[in-house]
Amino acid sequence: MEASNRSPQELQRQVELEQDLQLARDIQQGLLLAAAPHIPGWELSAVSLPARDLGGDLYDFLELSDGFQGIMIGDVAGKGLPAALQMAVTRTVFRHEARQGTSPKATLAAVNRGVLNEIPLGMVTMLYALLDPQRGLLRLSNAGHTFPLLVNGNAHELEVSGLPLGVVSDADYDEKTVVLKPGDCIVLYSDGVTEAFNVAESMFGVDRLQVLLAANSHLKPRAIVSLLLHELRAWGTNCGQSDDITIVVLRRRLDCVSDELCSIMNDVLGIERAVSFWEEIMALQSIPLEKLTPDEWLVFLPSLAKLGQSYFGRGLRRELSQQLRLAIEDYRVQRQ
Repeated sequence: MEASNRSPQELQRQVELEQDLQLARDIQQGLLLAAAPHIPGWELSAVSLPARDLGGDLYDFLELSDGFQGIMIGDVAGKGLPAALQMAVTRTVFRHEARQGTSPKATLAAVNRGVLNEIPLGMVTMLYALLDPQRGLLRLSNAGHTFPLLVNGNAHELEVSGLPLGVVSDADYDEKTVVLKPGDCIVLYSDGVTEAFNVAESMFGVDRLQVLLAANSHLKPRAIVSLLLHELRAWGTNCGQSDDITIVVLRRRLDCVSDELCSIMNDVLGIERAVSFWEEIMALQSIPLEKLTPDEWLVFLPSLAKLGQSYFGRGLRRELSQQLRLAIEDYRVQRQ
């Protein structure tokens, strides 16, 4: 029915429905954005872009006992409002079970039973990782989700399999443990990334994703997320987004604060400008930069910012200063 042929009551109802959908989307995105934690010694970036007003992808983070951090990504079958409702229920079930402090495989088994009880006709893929931030240990269990990628100069799939949630009540799940070394990244993503189509109806694919990440393994999580979204938009030009896209990137900071700050400059400024700027910084210091403590770097930061005034615009200076300060504070916390 054309809008001009609708009654005032029908038009008002349409406006109310659109407002309700927008509110629901704001709430859903707010839940996701509010979930991302700050983990000293680590960097984290996450994004979820629904294909429609509401999405069925989810991610979550939980601070658990003994300093452990739970990280989850999932994908509910379907799209739109039904998937969004199932996503909300699944997230609630996951949070309850993860807080019991059991292993990732035991947690997924319990979430599977909860999904069967609460969403009888639903099916959900989910990957759950339990991080020990101090030792860099990551324990992974997978319920039918895409394999995570370990990025450390290359990009390797971490193969750990299991049935999706909501299929059978007695499903068992395997578990894999990896050690993330300083500088290593883990990339978690939903199948909306690899199954994005172009005008030739070709999928983006895992191979293309691995090549892209390997070629940009020096980037920080936020830059990796931006790069992937840019490439996916370019790939799907004139096609539109066919599925929800969710990406979570976790990186362990380098051991030496000076090495980490140098890598941040490379990331923000580009390697060529960063090298030139780093040489100027070294000229201001009477001792080697690698010997500076986090406290000494914090004292030196205003001078560094002033030096940047002759090199970069205000926006770039602000971004660089913010990232450097956050990293320095992380190292200060770790030393305490």
